[in-house]
Amino acid sequence: MPTVMQIDLPDVLPDVPDSEDPCVRRLLASVGEREGVLRAHLIAEAFGEPATLCVHFDPEEIDRPHLREVILTTGNRLCEQFGHETWTTPSISDSRKAETAAEKLRQVRGVIAAEVEPDRRVRIEYDRERIQKVGLRGVLALMGIQVEQ
Repeated sequence: MPTVMQIDLPDVLPDVPDSEDPCVRRLLASVGEREGVLRAHLIAEAFGEPATLCVHFDPEEIDRPHLREVILTTGNRLCEQFGHETWTTPSISDSRKAETAAEKLRQVRGVIAAEVEPDRRVRIEYDRERIQKVGLRGVLALMGIQVEQ
């Protein structure tokens, strides 16, 4: 008979800004492929509670402590490989300039996703093996976008 394990998403992926982040899909795919796992999905955040990773598994094939370790190890590996930065910036005067900046950032080797919002926010997901946080700050500086600490 299948059993269910639930873990709050921030406990598994603490650096991920929200449940729409690609790391969540990576986590679900990796955990879902494990022997004994029947289904891995997300229960959306609601009423101020965080999103929850829900894993249905066969306890005859994988026990709860081992599955929990697999989930936490996978989340840790994803957080080590993929960085997430959100910076506050001075207001960008026009939305086209912000979109152009986001497009340029997405072309940088190692940048997976980038959003530049005219209302003072830059969000970037990146592969730490290809580019570091300091390199991203340098790219933004070259584009004329100053980020606050």
